[in-house]
Parts: sequence; C-alpha cells; structure tokens
Amino acid sequence: MKLSPIILPSRFKPIGWILLGPFAFLTYKAVFQKFSFEWLDMVTQSLSSAFNFEVKNLVMELAFFGLLISLFLISFSREKEEDDFIQKIRLDGLLVASYGYFLINVLGTLIFFGLDYLPFIFFNLIIIPVLFLVRFHWVLLKERIKPDLAL
Repeated sequence: MKLSPIILPSRFKPIGWILLGPFAFLTYKAVFQKFSFEWLDMVTQSLSSAFNFEVKNLVMELAFFGLLISLFLISFSREKEEDDFIQKIRLDGLLVASYGYFLINVLGTLIFFGLDYLPFIFFNLIIIPVLFLVRFHWVLLKERIKPDLAL
C-alpha cells in the first residue's frame, strides 16, 4: 500500500506535544477561572448597535487556537516508522472518532440544550482529535506489547 503524502513530517509531533500542555492549561484557566491578559484586550463593536463598543479579551481565542493547532500537529504527523499497518490504524481511529463525535453530539444536545449548551459546543470542537489520539495510541500500544506467537 502506498503511504499517504499528505501526512505531516514526524518532526511536527514533538512540537505539538510541547504546545499541548501550556495551551490546555491556558484554555482551562480562561474558561473556568476567567483568566485574561491585559495586552489581549480589544475594543469590539456590538452587532446590536453601531455605537455600542465593548472591551473583549482574546485570551480564550488564543488558547483555543493553540489547543487546536497542537492537536492537529500531534494527530496528523507521521510516526517515526510509518507503514501501511499504522495508516490502517490511523484511518480506523478517525472513523471511531467520528462515530464518537456524532454520539456525543446527540447525547449532549439531548442533555445540555437549553442549559449550558455553548460550553458543550465549545469543547465538542476538540472531541474528534482527542478521541482519535486516544484510540490511535491505545491500538499502537496494544500492538507493541502483544507477544509474538510465531515460533
């Protein structure tokens, strides 16, 4: 099987792992503790009135953007030894992540709609790469520790 040419080089994966920690922490602080940086304050105009200006801090956007970029780099970078078996695991992982995404969307809509639906949708945007990474690395780990039965 021919290997996919559109997967990122493996050198991007460690960069993604390095970025994931700080951006996940910043996302947590911005969402749950209303953390902000003063230098990210920006005056925005409200859609309801042409003369209604408000100050908005862009820390949540920065944190979420960094989180998405780091998950992208981790998810779509080659393994050091990429072969057709790993590409099959990758494809299966994306399919399982898609199934999980739709299931979580249906259940979350039934449970959270009318309550705190916006935070649910916010975190639901990162569900596919997270589910993919969990499934992909779980299968890789299982395959690497499986005893070789061929004698």
